[in-house]
Amino acid sequence: MRNPLCRIWLTVLLAAGCAVNLSESRPARVLRGGEIQISDVSSLVVPLGSVDTAISGGKTAAKNIEHNTSPSPDDKRQLVGSAAAIGLTGPGYGNHLEIAAGFGYRLDTALRIGNGIYSAALRRGFDLGSWDSNIGVRLGYNSGESVLSYLDTINSYAKITDTKRVDMSFTAQIGREFGEWGKIWAVAKTMYSRYSVNVDAQSLDLGREKINDHLLYYGGALGAALGFRWIHFVMELGVYELSCKVNAFGNSYDLSGVTITPSWGFQGTF
Repeated sequence: MRNPLCRIWLTVLLAAGCAVNLSESRPARVLRGGEIQISDVSSLVVPLGSVDTAISGGKTAAKNIEHNTSPSPDDKRQLVGSAAAIGLTGPGYGNHLEIAAGFGYRLDTALRIGNGIYSAALRRGFDLGSWDSNIGVRLGYNSGESVLSYLDTINSYAKITDTKRVDMSFTAQIGREFGEWGKIWAVAKTMYSRYSVNVDAQSLDLGREKINDHLLYYGGALGAALGFRWIHFVMELGVYELSCKVNAFGNSYDLSGVTITPSWGFQGTF
């Protein structure tokens, strides 16, 4: 599966839950004191490395077991790595609601909920003449509710359960507004995620194992908003490099690679 478009469509067809809190989808101008912003944003998370290697390899391993009835050591390793990729890199579609408020003093804050993720953000704005900029921090908690069994052939052999993750992200953003109709922005982002999961591979005679480790994303996104006065349609495309290795049952699984996150939705600023 070398074609990136094929990998994206595979993710769309097989996935139905997003566990990654990467999308920002907000203009660069920090809200003024008393301003309120409400966003409803959908995201597609495509971890190209995991889809191309771990997940596609897990499907092949599941087919091998169906034909041979007894899993080989390679099949077992592949299925555990695939389950980890599904549970931790979060391929799929998700939606979140975010409410932001301006406090004055070039500060605004935002609360986000969706897909089992709860997060709060704080931004400090800077005036660059006709351009706006800010730096921000976001703290999020992933309850694990968004980890769904959307690849049943893999999850019937190995599962990632009881997922808990804390995300800490830092952003730097610059952008510009064009009257009341348009906005553009660019954002650089780093997100560090500390997670705890249980790997359940009892059907493969491997038992259960608890893992405590971390993921690191770094990259950025380009965004735009089109509309009039209070209501805009927002679009953002993020590209991030994921650094992640999972150690389970004596094996190491490298889930690193590029993650693409297109986002879209509606945003009202009042």
